[in-house]
Amino acid sequence: MKKIALVPILALLLASCANDPKDTVSTVVETSSAEKYGLALVDEANPEWQYQNLRLYPVAADAATIAAQGDLTNLKTLGEAMDTRGFRILERKQFGRQEAQWYNALTVQNKSGVPVFLMSGDVVTGGNQDRVVAQDQVIAGLEVKNIDVFCVEAGRSSYYDESAPEAEKQVAAFKGYFSVASPRVRTAVQSTGSQQQVWDAVADITKANGAESSTKTYAALDRTESEQKAQRDAYLRFFDGKFADRSDVVGVVAVCGDKVIAVDIFGHPDLFKRQLPHLLHGYAADAVAQGDTPPSASAPVAQEFQRVARLAAPEAKGHDNAGKFAYEGKWVHLFKK
Repeated sequence: MKKIALVPILALLLASCANDPKDTVSTVVETSSAEKYGLALVDEANPEWQYQNLRLYPVAADAATIAAQGDLTNLKTLGEAMDTRGFRILERKQFGRQEAQWYNALTVQNKSGVPVFLMSGDVVTGGNQDRVVAQDQVIAGLEVKNIDVFCVEAGRSSYYDESAPEAEKQVAAFKGYFSVASPRVRTAVQSTGSQQQVWDAVADITKANGAESSTKTYAALDRTESEQKAQRDAYLRFFDGKFADRSDVVGVVAVCGDKVIAVDIFGHPDLFKRQLPHLLHGYAADAVAQGDTPPSASAPVAQEFQRVARLAAPEAKGHDNAGKFAYEGKWVHLFKK
């Protein structure tokens, strides 16, 4: 196995398999900066990491980095928290938020005593409209906090369960976790800050995936049986458990055609593996929308990896093209915007 080290200045030349996933990848000699940041892009000719037009390049962390960030295993993901007693997301049980402001804000009540990681792109269902979380953050145990969100269901503005008791409708609780949104939707959330552009991205993805609905919800991806849904399910089956035997993988670079559609790197392998099924759901939606073009040698895999992974440096901050979320002195999530 070879690894591409993180090189802060020198651009890396990478050639991926355009038609044959067994082809190897050319790299530049690694430098000591890999030890400094503890991250490396895995360059292994492994056909198990490509299905149809989607290829995943694993990102590995060294033992020292994993050990230093061991506390992150205590974080629950939002998907886990939604099934945890004492954790709730509500629409209108707020502190000082005006009625007119419910649209782009929700209230999280975490009485579980366990910190919960909310990732930008996490989609929750229910309330008066399905929503997507706007920023990475941690809701500490026993904390109540208002959070920023965007609507991903443009055609609904009433409580999802008409038969619910009036008291439940008043607080407009969210009952379900859906997945991490597709990279295209996440880009609209993270880079534009525009509700209309988020709606446009949702419309593009649902249309391309044969999942248009009367309420225009992103969650229609799994509510509509279609040829595209069967394709997405095939991606999920193929990639299920692919990194189970690797104890050092903390993230992936996802490539479709000549585009890097996502880079997601987490502070610990445990957190990455728990979030990966939800990430794959979004990757698959983008892969179906991209068409049949196989991963190309021109995809800037190494460059995008560098751009994101260099944020692991303690002093580094996010920028227009890459984001960083840190919690209690440790970086939790590095990502492409």
